[in-house]
Amino acid sequence: MHTIWKENFEIKSYNVDFQQKIKPSALMQFFQEVASNHAASLGVGYDPLIEKGLFWALSRLKVEIIRMPSWGETIFFETWPCGTEGLFFRRDFIIYDSKEQEIVRGVSGWLLVGVTNLRPQRPVIPGIVLPKNTGRRALDSFPERITTITEQTVFRKTVAYNEIDQNLHVNNTRYLDWATDCFKVEQYNEYTLSGFTLEFLSETHWGDEIELRTGTFGEKTDIDALELSSGSLLFKAVLNWRPHEV
Repeated sequence: MHTIWKENFEIKSYNVDFQQKIKPSALMQFFQEVASNHAASLGVGYDPLIEKGLFWALSRLKVEIIRMPSWGETIFFETWPCGTEGLFFRRDFIIYDSKEQEIVRGVSGWLLVGVTNLRPQRPVIPGIVLPKNTGRRALDSFPERITTITEQTVFRKTVAYNEIDQNLHVNNTRYLDWATDCFKVEQYNEYTLSGFTLEFLSETHWGDEIELRTGTFGEKTDIDALELSSGSLLFKAVLNWRPHEV
């Protein structure tokens, strides 16, 4: 049994932004890939869970960024489950560069959700056993619920084909795309993203009309997304920034 999973990726041109740094959403796609691969190796991947009428849903995420890797770099992931936090299965990760320097740290909270009722299940389920990796943490604290103060509508959009995954809803990495789309080029020319926290609240589907709203407080930006027809909040996010080093 691999209690800690290790995997590497080369960053391609289609993973990066106009500054040749990996997009936050691409970074999270890599993380979800290694989390999925580790779950499969532990016998709790997609197929075994579907047979039990369950699936994994990422619900909370906190990431601290030392530096964003660039186009052409190979990055190395370590990820591991580390017990539960209430209903959440906790999974941490660290990303290293080719010199074995830590560049990103993160903690995530996953729910086991019933396929038929879409309700979170209690984490004590027969046949679902994960290594606890007691005492091993990438970050000290588990992400709490987010309170956002948003005062400006940045844009509205209709969810369409390119945002829909195999389950006919929006993959949560696209929520991070929407959050980072809330800023003009000047923000990215003057500041670097130093971390982000997300709380995923509701599924989003093809054809939904959504509204992105922000509130900026110093070097912190609150973001939330509203589904207009129902008034449901889809996700909340806090993005942290630091000025570019001169």
